[in-house]
Amino acid sequence: MMKLKSIEQIEHEVTVLMRRADYKRTLDGSKNGIERSAYLLLKQLCANGPLSIGSIAELFGLDISTISRQVAAMENKGLIARLPDEKDSRISLVQTTEEGKAALQRAKEQRMEAYTEVLEDWTEEDTEHLAVLLARLNRAIEERKKAR
Repeated sequence: MMKLKSIEQIEHEVTVLMRRADYKRTLDGSKNGIERSAYLLLKQLCANGPLSIGSIAELFGLDISTISRQVAAMENKGLIARLPDEKDSRISLVQTTEEGKAALQRAKEQRMEAYTEVLEDWTEEDTEHLAVLLARLNRAIEERKKAR
């Protein structure tokens, strides 16, 4: 019974967190930030180099049509560019542009600044504990998705 009460509170707090954590793109209400989906996609492209739309869809566990729409919107904003795959001319790869890298850097700095401010009165132990638990929660959610 106690665990059910905690799970109910976790469900509520995560829902509230998702709404508040991306408050108008960052925690400070900045309208100049980039959308969460674009932020995550830019981070992946910067970390893993050019990727096909199919690879991106698989990586995020989303439909190709969803990723195609996101890529088109980001391409229109100059954040990413397509280039031909040298191994298969039917496939185009998506890579981050210099403008996309700069936008990602600005967004990360804004987010880091906001979280630093929000957590400034937390102890280092508390922030480390939160980081570990959030990572554990994300891994458990991802594993549940894969199992279905």
